[in-house]
Order: sequence, then C-alpha cells, then structure tokens
Amino acid sequence: MYFCTQFLGYNMKDIYQNINAPQTVEISKAATMLGTSIITIRNWIKYGYLQVSKKKNRIFLLMSEVKKLQNDIENGTFTKLNSRANKSKVKKFFVPIEYSQNKNHIILIQSIVDYIKEHHIPTSTALALLSLNVLCRKDLLVKFTIKDIINKRLIFKNKQIEKEMQEWLSDLKITKELLFLSSCRLPKQKDVLGFIYQSLMMVGEKAQAGSYYTPSNIVDDIIKTYVKPRSRVLDPCCGTGQFLLAFSHKIKNPMDIYGIDRDELAVRIARLNFLITFKNLDFSPNIFHKDSLFDRFDYDDFDVVATNPPWGFHFSLPEKQQLKQLYAPLTSSESFSYFLKKGIDSACEGGIISFILPESILHVRKHQDIRRYIIENTYIQKIIYLDRVFKHVFTPIVRLDLVKKKTPNKQINICKGNKLYTANQLKWEQNPDFNFDIHINNFDSQILDKIYAYPHTTLEKQADWALGIVTGNNKKYLSNELQNGYEEIITGKDIEKFSFKQASCFIRFTPKKFQQSAPETKYRAKEKLIYRFISKYLIFAYDDKQRLCLNSANILIPQIPHYPIKVIAALFNSTLYQFIFQKKYACIKVLQSHLEQLPLPLWNDNSYRQLLIISDHFMNGENNANEMDDFIMKQYGLSKEETDYIHQEVT
Repeated sequence: MYFCTQFLGYNMKDIYQNINAPQTVEISKAATMLGTSIITIRNWIKYGYLQVSKKKNRIFLLMSEVKKLQNDIENGTFTKLNSRANKSKVKKFFVPIEYSQNKNHIILIQSIVDYIKEHHIPTSTALALLSLNVLCRKDLLVKFTIKDIINKRLIFKNKQIEKEMQEWLSDLKITKELLFLSSCRLPKQKDVLGFIYQSLMMVGEKAQAGSYYTPSNIVDDIIKTYVKPRSRVLDPCCGTGQFLLAFSHKIKNPMDIYGIDRDELAVRIARLNFLITFKNLDFSPNIFHKDSLFDRFDYDDFDVVATNPPWGFHFSLPEKQQLKQLYAPLTSSESFSYFLKKGIDSACEGGIISFILPESILHVRKHQDIRRYIIENTYIQKIIYLDRVFKHVFTPIVRLDLVKKKTPNKQINICKGNKLYTANQLKWEQNPDFNFDIHINNFDSQILDKIYAYPHTTLEKQADWALGIVTGNNKKYLSNELQNGYEEIITGKDIEKFSFKQASCFIRFTPKKFQQSAPETKYRAKEKLIYRFISKYLIFAYDDKQRLCLNSANILIPQIPHYPIKVIAALFNSTLYQFIFQKKYACIKVLQSHLEQLPLPLWNDNSYRQLLIISDHFMNGENNANEMDDFIMKQYGLSKEETDYIHQEVT
C-alpha cells in the first residue's frame, strides 16, 4: 500500500483582504484537490462544470464549487470520470475476492466491513479492536472487556505484542460500538486483518495507490520456486505482509525477512501478523514504516526481492523532481518502474527479483526506460502471463522474474496459460524500445524474421496522424438523424475492413465547442485511413469522402511517395498483419507507435497493382479476404505450414 497526502496552501493576505468575499482557489490547486490535470480543469470550465472568478487578470475558481465537485467525484456521481487516473477519487468499497475462494468467508468479512461503515468507526480503531479479537483467538491475549481496554488492564502473553498493541491503543477513542468488533466471528485464514483493511479501502484509494490483494496461489508459487530456508528476503512495499507471511513458510528465522511500507496502519498489521506467526519468539520484526523510494534503508544484498508494487501512482511535483535525481536512468514517472529498479539494486549478485506487474511494462513505449535497465542489469529468468487477476482492474497482469546477473544469450521461459516456450533475451535487446514480446515462440520468431528480412519501409516519420473528436458532451452534440447543417461522423463500431457501416451518428462540425478536435485539414484529407482505436484487431477503412470521426476512431494519412494508401489498408487488414500485431503487441489498443513499426514491403509496381485490384473488389462488396491473404503471404514466400499456422493462431 502506498499513499500520498497532498496539502492545499492558501495566501492568507488575500483571505483577510476578502473576508466577506467567496473563497477562491487557483486552477493548479483545484487540479490537486480533484486529482486531475490542469488541462482537464480547463476543459471542465469550458463545459460549465466549474465557474471562474477573475482577479487582476488571473483566473480563480470558487472554492465552494470545487468542493462540491470533489464530493460528486468521491460519491461516484460525476459522470465524466472514466479513466483509471480519475477513478482514483471514487469512494466505493468492495471485498477483494482474490483473498479467498470460500464464499462464507467473503460474506462474513462483508458483514464486518458493513458494520464498520454503518457505525462510522475509524479504520485504525476498528482494526485495533479486531487485532485484539485475533490475539484472543490465537491464545496470545487473555479474554477481556471494553473496560479492560479503557483501563489498560489487558494481559498479553507476548512482550513484543504487548508493546505494539499498547502503542496502537493509546490514542484510540473507545466506544460501546467497538464491543462487537472485539468479539465477532472471524474467518480462520491468514492475514484476516489485511483482508479487512483491503476491504475498507475505497476503489479510489486502491486505484491511486495501485494497491490490490495478490491471489495467494501467485505468491505461493514465487515462494516455492525461489525461497530457501536460509534465504534473506525483502518486500519493499509490503502492505499488511502478504508476501512476508508467505516467506515465513520456508524461512525459519524471522530476522531474515524484511518489509517496508509507507502506510503506517498497514505496517502495524504486518508486524502483528508476523509476531503471531512466530509467537514463541521474542523479537522486533524487520518491518519498517518507511518509504522505500525516498527514505534511507541500510539493508541490501537480498537473495530474493518479491512484491506486487504500486503502479499508476500519482506523485506530487516535488516528489517527481526528487525521483529524477534518485533514479536517474528512469524518465517515465511510473511507480512500478522505480520499485523495480529499487528491487534490482537491493538484490545480491545472482539474487532473484520477482514482481507482479501490469502487462504494459512489456511493450508500451513509455516503459522503455525500465526495460532497458532490466536488460542491462539482469537476465530475465521467466515471464508468466497471468491475464486479469484483480477485481475491478481490467489490465492484464504478468509475473516478471529476474536474476541480477548478465548472462549472454539467456533463454527466457515464457508461460502463457497451458503454453510453455522460450524466447531469446539477445533478440529483445535489438527490439525497438526494448520490447519484451512474450507472445512470440520460436516458430513465431522464424516467421517474423522472414517477414522483417524482406526489404521494407515503415510509417515512422512518414505519416500524419490524428485523433477523433471528443465532444465533451455526446448527448448535446450528436444526433441519430441527419439534420440541416449536420454531417455523418464515424465511430469505432462503424468501421469495417476497407469500408463503413451505414452512419448512425451525425454532428454539426463546430470544433471550437468541442473538448478535443484535430485540425480540420486532417479530417478533410483527400484520402485517409480510419481505424478502430480500442480493438485487439487491426480494422482499417479507406475514406475519400472527408468524413469526421469520434475518438473511438483514429486517422492515418500515409506520406510515403509512390506507396498506394489502399495497399497499406490491404496489408493492415490482412490475416498476416493481424498475426504480426497480436504476436508483437497483444494490445487492446491500436497504438500509433505499434503501427509505425509494422513493415511495408517494397514490392514492384505490378504487385501493388494486383493488390489494388483486390482491394477495390473488397470495397465493392466482394468478400475476397482469402484471395487477399493468399496473395500477401505468397509475396512473402511463406510455406503452407507457415500459412496454416498463421490462420490457426489468428482465428
């Protein structure tokens, strides 16, 4: 768990001078309060969600309106929040089903969480009482009453636990509502306190902190594979201690297990979990309330560093500046990258680094900095594709296992479902942006090598690109009927290979009123390709009618002399290029950076003419996809075995 508290500063002179005037706040401060960007704030002003007040030619916002919008965001009633970043402010609760397969346990925890929320019990207070409950059940605390807590007459059977709990309870206000928590029934599972804490965390807090409960089978497999009885191990963002408890199954000396987290309450739970696990020992756990990224930590040379780090965390501007100095090779400001570098640096030579990460680390251009650091400082032992494993998180997840050692020509073990195969790290070093293309096995690599060996060019620096229109209010600007002054506008679902479905949306083109619009010249180009943006498939339509498109569709205008635009459409719509796309990127978005890397073969004019004829037939309603596929694969000299395999993989 990884939280950041940001403070709003005020100019006291202005407040005193305007004591009877409505309080205002600068746009930058409002952006911090609302957890969004200054650009988004300006757009919300543009569309009337916030009103402005001008002072000395500077724009301010009414504090009352900002706070109202903040409340709407927190309650989930502001409909403009769609992205994961904005989702970080939503206050909704859910029980992480990853914790247990036992439905009765889930129901029991949900009832406890509901009780805490209904009685407005502070989280720290609730967890302190639940901790006493757990200690009683573990026979580490003599049965007690609320009066015993108030009068500090609790009798513990472990000195370190007594010390930790007395410190925790010292500042808590004890009320009668707490009696239920001190004696309620609890699931008989490890880290039940951590489970309840996770359940009490809001959806927004989880998104902001990148904090999600890792399924126990994933953690257990890491421990089983790499941890030995005498291993010295670290979780640099340990939360309530899930990985630490798993370490303890193999490691008998608790002083060889280290954990760090910046969330004080999570650290309290982790330390207590650990003391319960080693209840017959008198010791202070090596679990520290620190920030792994910023605070000094005088321990390194770990045999294993394993964790599920925060990702997509929002750092403040001062933090970003400090991180640039501390982690010089990294430029993306991505939290999981910083933790991964910290993990690599903290491991001993030959040590293991095993992290649970979003799939985007493998191929998104933004993360090329950490991929380069990995390649230059480790060899990749294994990558396991886990797909979607976290509730309310739609991003696929991978497990990345590294060894802090540089070994030439190391074969990487890839596990994807029931498929096991290897990849060559030396090849990944040569990939654009150091992409980790885990979806490519040896036979895939053989086919791709043949394709990329053919003389070709690419779209990089040889094309214009444009995003579709973001109206800011589709209900206001879009019509399902063609009205006077309106024209058709293409959505992603309207796009088919080479052509469009009959238009279902119409718009009056008034770009100054829209939240986002490309220069009109892009939409009105003589020829262009419009493609689905949110899609696992390459689907490109040819447009010579100067159509507009919404943001679910993007625009490509090739600028390659003597290279026909319809040939590019045919290539990108073919089964072969779908094979290339899904093997190299396996992305649910069709990104410009990926399209720029697709090969455009330098064939002779006769080959282009033949493909143009096939394309025109396709556009005229003749479904000749097989003819197009056969022609393209034949041009590349692919064997029957290779073509059959490609069709099998794509379908």
